[in-house]
Amino acid sequence: MQFHPANRAVPSHKNWHIRKSEDDFKEWLNALSRYTLFFDGAAKGNPGKAGAGGVIVNQNGEIIHSFAWGLGHTTSVQAEALALYQGLKILQDTNVETANVIGDSQIIIDAMASSATVTDLKLTRLISKIKGLGKRFQRLSYFHVLRAFNKEADKEANKATLLSTGIKQKDKEETWEPIP
Repeated sequence: MQFHPANRAVPSHKNWHIRKSEDDFKEWLNALSRYTLFFDGAAKGNPGKAGAGGVIVNQNGEIIHSFAWGLGHTTSVQAEALALYQGLKILQDTNVETANVIGDSQIIIDAMASSATVTDLKLTRLISKIKGLGKRFQRLSYFHVLRAFNKEADKEANKATLLSTGIKQKDKEETWEPIP
């Protein structure tokens, strides 16, 4: 299966609105020569039955890993953060040192790409753990995209809401992993 956002038709700048700037979007498209982690979280009800999911795409646009992780009862923002956590762990296990990280959660991307703070103590601890994991990489570039550019990760996250708490499916192999 091949997935590459650059293969999709991109509307002209006259009718395309990027959250930050068109230059950020162009940088994102050009940076796809690296591995890319697309992550997403979902909660059926907020809080509710939640899941984390994502895909890792190689430089050729091929999905090399997909994951879905059942989280039990939590919020959508917690699910987003846990999806990022799991995706970074998989990147690390794959020995990737430089990657793009793409998600549709402005809160999580802002928390990772800057010193933005979150008010929820549990989320603050998780963000700190994710930042510690991120320091093990040579370079991670964080990009916020609209949901339309995150469909594969969204599909995995929604699939994860059907899994029991702690059940992780990675590349169709099922294991159990505790939720931090």
